[in-house]
Amino acid sequence: MLIPNWTLPAGVKAAVTTTAAPGNVAVHVGDDPAQVLLRRRQLVRQLALPSSPRWLQQTHSTRVLNLSALHSDAPMTGLNADASYTNQAHQVCAILTADCLPILIAANDGSEIAAIHAGWRGLAQGIITNTLANFATPASQLTAWIGPAISATAYEVGADVREPFLSQGLVDEISFRPHIAGKWFADLPVLAQRILAQQGVEQITQSGYCTFSDQRFYSYRRNPLCGRIATLIWKI
Repeated sequence: MLIPNWTLPAGVKAAVTTTAAPGNVAVHVGDDPAQVLLRRRQLVRQLALPSSPRWLQQTHSTRVLNLSALHSDAPMTGLNADASYTNQAHQVCAILTADCLPILIAANDGSEIAAIHAGWRGLAQGIITNTLANFATPASQLTAWIGPAISATAYEVGADVREPFLSQGLVDEISFRPHIAGKWFADLPVLAQRILAQQGVEQITQSGYCTFSDQRFYSYRRNPLCGRIATLIWKI
């Protein structure tokens, strides 16, 4: 388990799982469901979470689930969204990744938090903007952490990925470094940081972790049959 290199307000905590602690926590990757459930329970105990996470059914959408508005009878898993938000204590926002970006956001006073799953589609289509729209706190008073994701040196993409970012003014030789004809190395963490900044978020921390090169993390590009890590943020 890793603790983000990020200064959090009082009353807010965050963590990232690894391939070893506790291992795969996703049910959709062909793993034994009973073992996944055991690992999820282990995760709750090890982090002393105030409640079980609301596990999302992630589809590279721009949907944001407001946990504060959920009825107490709502299911704990399978909720269709790619980000979750809450302003309530004892609620845990969690997302699963294996190369895509995990992004955590917190209000400076600890009153609101969110967790985002962002691949290139989510970034291009507005998952960050949709998540920020849930916050009552002004963007200038939010802090964000961009977690372990595939680095630019391992993420070769084509024009289909580059084109959606052109109209947003996000393409240059840093965010899309030229490679061979029709191919670029895309920097997802840089793109996320620029979008956050465009929306007015000033306090942004990059983890610097690459899921492709660091064996502590799962990487879909390294092994399409891999598991998923969890990135979590919660209010105590």
